[in-house]
Amino acid sequence: MAKIYDLSVSLRTENMESSEVKLTSVTHDEAARIFAKRHNLKVSDLPQASFFSTERIQLRSHLGTHLDAPYHFYPTSEGRPAKLIDEVPLKWCISDGVVLDFRHKKPSEPITEYDVASELERIGYRPKRDDIVVLRTGGTDHYDNDPRFAESAAGMNGGALNYVFRFGVKVMATDSATIDMPIPLMTERLVKGDKAAYFPIHRAGRLTEWTHAEKLANLGSLPAPFGFKLMFFPVKIARGTGAWIRAVAIEDAWLSSHRLRLVDLSLPIMNHSFEPGESRVMTVHHDQNQRAKAKRLRMPVSEIIHLGAMDIVETYTHAGTHVDAPYHFGPTCDGRRASTVDELPLDWFYSDGVLLDFSATKRPGENISVADLAGNLERIGHRLKDQDIVLIRTGAADRFSDDPNFSDLSLALDKKALLWLLDQGVHVIGCDAESLDGPVGPMVEALRAGKKEGFFSIHYAGREREFCLIHKMDLSSLPRAHGFKVVAFPIKLEGCSAAWTRAVALVEM
Repeated sequence: MAKIYDLSVSLRTENMESSEVKLTSVTHDEAARIFAKRHNLKVSDLPQASFFSTERIQLRSHLGTHLDAPYHFYPTSEGRPAKLIDEVPLKWCISDGVVLDFRHKKPSEPITEYDVASELERIGYRPKRDDIVVLRTGGTDHYDNDPRFAESAAGMNGGALNYVFRFGVKVMATDSATIDMPIPLMTERLVKGDKAAYFPIHRAGRLTEWTHAEKLANLGSLPAPFGFKLMFFPVKIARGTGAWIRAVAIEDAWLSSHRLRLVDLSLPIMNHSFEPGESRVMTVHHDQNQRAKAKRLRMPVSEIIHLGAMDIVETYTHAGTHVDAPYHFGPTCDGRRASTVDELPLDWFYSDGVLLDFSATKRPGENISVADLAGNLERIGHRLKDQDIVLIRTGAADRFSDDPNFSDLSLALDKKALLWLLDQGVHVIGCDAESLDGPVGPMVEALRAGKKEGFFSIHYAGREREFCLIHKMDLSSLPRAHGFKVVAFPIKLEGCSAAWTRAVALVEM
């Protein structure tokens, strides 16, 4: 059985970072009034006087545990256009990991080539091509209680980075706010005229294509410095300069004993999408950020030789490919407080997957029954087992970026069919549509006619039984119906009803 270690900090409103998470929660009662007003109904017309919670959120793509895109460093890398976050190859984001411990270094002391070589010798490890090398500095040990946490940990110098590059490493990580030296220290040296001291490790991305993750946490929970896989799959922000990750380490012999093909199962958070809520991704490009920094420091722009591109993302927690937690469905589940997305067990989101494809046999609004599920499973020769992740393809995602009626292309999973899946030990069900409750319009018309049965029956079932849904997946590229694992760890948004995920299939070759 796989063992999963959570290496991510929580994204929360009252954080100790330099910029805020602005979160507006819509409670279940408020959501009922909003839905009723939007569809010219009375709240009493609904089956229950509360609906399904959500959150509107504004934050930077480099807050919390995140992966930088090469474009963050500079518009070009190795003479070519630098990759944006949705262009970063998934194979970069999963590999054998090794943790190098530099907690003994003072924040003012750079991690040198000698330090890296000595630590590798101490732990008895030689990095391989495409390994992920992690620096343990102790930075995020102060993440939740010290606004100066960004000043509390050491960073690399150029010699150390070039030494790691010689092993063929493309991705690194740190538990600090930056893989460079602390930002206040670099800024102090810049103001004194030492331009080369300002973000030299980030600037290396101009000459060498690589990237890194920042603000990892809980590195002390790992049982050894190596012997595990790291997964850093970034949320798919269209043309983003970086993105949040749910960084995890996994001990699983299956990962090392199979050759794997990685299949992206995610749809993006993007501007002007056809989803019910609007998303905005505002990129502050390198020159804009450089001028803003020069103004703050009262320096000529020419004196600042590096400022990375950043994104400000304004969206909602149900945008793009996301996980609905039990709390989305209702404040309680089976009489107990429902779990928010940051409280969900990670082993639910790393398991064997099975694809049930109804895209050619069902039309939008039609039901999926127990007999339909059983027949599809029999056809593909698969027997459900405990904790399988069931993926239901409706064909809706094929029109995600083309059809303004995308949200009405859903099929309706019968409540009995849902309960049948849960009775087989399924905890997580994914689909490529906006919902598995079917199009909203016919459900509203049925309410107006006094028929409450069938109105969001899948969502309301979440108040009786504990499960999660993954919505808006791209299931069109899966090469087979089973014989793969699904990875879909939700971003660690504290106290939220849902969170984005970068869903990926690991397919045996």
